[in-house]
Amino acid sequence: MRRLIIMAMLLLVAFGVQDAAARRKPVIGIAPGYNGAEYTSLRRTYTDAILRAGGIPFILPQVNDPAAAAEMLSHVDGFMLTGGVDIDPARYGESVLNETVEIDSHRDTVDILYAKAALESHMPILAICRGEQLLNVVLGGTLYQDLPSQKPGEIAHRQSEDGKIHTHEITVAGGSMLQRIMGSDKLMVNTFHHQAVKDPSPRVKVTALSPDGVVEAYEFEGKGQWLLAVQFHPEMLVRGDDAWLSLFKAFVRASR
Repeated sequence: MRRLIIMAMLLLVAFGVQDAAARRKPVIGIAPGYNGAEYTSLRRTYTDAILRAGGIPFILPQVNDPAAAAEMLSHVDGFMLTGGVDIDPARYGESVLNETVEIDSHRDTVDILYAKAALESHMPILAICRGEQLLNVVLGGTLYQDLPSQKPGEIAHRQSEDGKIHTHEITVAGGSMLQRIMGSDKLMVNTFHHQAVKDPSPRVKVTALSPDGVVEAYEFEGKGQWLLAVQFHPEMLVRGDDAWLSLFKAFVRASR
């Protein structure tokens, strides 16, 4: 009898642990920007979006080697790359094109360490704006350094309106992750960039374009990993359009 009681207690403990794990909210590691090497900087729109989607945002610290990046990511369930200044063209074999290119090599180094560690661990990744560009470079692609001079089109990709305002349409590939999440092949988005994906990495699949041919989203072609990269800022759009919260909910759900 005593043995049966002990076994029953062990089963109850085991089920309790499993139930607690199922209820635990996914922790999302967020790569921030930096005001110099001494300060970390991040718009609260990113953390607010993750909180509203049911996740726990965790702002990642600066690291200086692959082992430290892997250690940090071992404590989170998903990884998000955020917006910011331009990627150093030297990262994809080019020289700086003109005075519009604003780089932060220190941030490039830290973001690349985290991006590579996240890819190696096959954790879910959401990359936004600069994040989309950086991840494409990490995966072997290139960028337009300055759209107005290298790929002029009918869209001004740096809007003056508030970030919650949609300013142009994008076309989304049928059956893509973004199309399934948002439920449409036509979406209205915001735009705050002057760089963009030029040559997509052979490892990704482009799944959304603006009318002037700028890559607005891509997904990972690798197996066993949830990865979505977007050129626009959905974390700003959710302040005026709750439909965009679906994107963050899908990301948090994938990180569970």
